[in-house]
Amino acid sequence: MALVGAQVPRVALPPPGPSRYYIHVVNGLSKLGLLVHCQSKDDDLGYHRLLNHGDDYQWNFKVNFWGTTLYWCKLETPHAYVSFESFWPETQHLWLRDRCKHGTVGTCIWTAKDDGIYLRNFLANVDELIHKWIYKR
Repeated sequence: MALVGAQVPRVALPPPGPSRYYIHVVNGLSKLGLLVHCQSKDDDLGYHRLLNHGDDYQWNFKVNFWGTTLYWCKLETPHAYVSFESFWPETQHLWLRDRCKHGTVGTCIWTAKDDGIYLRNFLANVDELIHKWIYKR
């Protein structure tokens, strides 16, 4: 059976994302130092102390062949902590990609502030509060 003149329905795929991403964790706290521990399933990036306001821990990577690259972080102060995914694969929704696209480069900037963890939204030119601190007892 031949399909002469038949039209194949087109599937709208999201535009390809950057091939390399740069992830930053910034100490934006007014007084306290910050302990940062980030990792993926295959790569533990270790513990890093960001003692001063403005200190920046960063790493970069290429998304794996299967598009399943996932990183998460735990940020901790003497009084509070929070754990969150700092990078995840997106196939249908482009929430993270939209915020982390800085020109043609994928740059995610997570900043620990006194009231929680913010992600830089480059398109809107603002920091968005994403996670609240969990206070220790």
